[in-house]
Amino acid sequence: MSIDNCIFCDILAGRAEASKVYEDDICLAFMDIQPVNPGHVLVIPKLHATDLNDLPLKTGGQWLFLRS
Repeated sequence: MSIDNCIFCDILAGRAEASKVYEDDICLAFMDIQPVNPGHVLVIPKLHATDLNDLPLKTGGQWLFLRS
């Protein structure tokens, strides 16, 4: 997926709506519009990546910080 047609990039840029629950310099967490379970939250990096291997270690490891 390229930056041009990435829904997550659109959410980060404010071109698509999202119900934000957390945001910092590295990631954004928001409510899923089609949740598997009530309260399902998606956490995305602010850096566009096609898969986890494209992310710097600090960005990919940010979820550890959020869990503490």
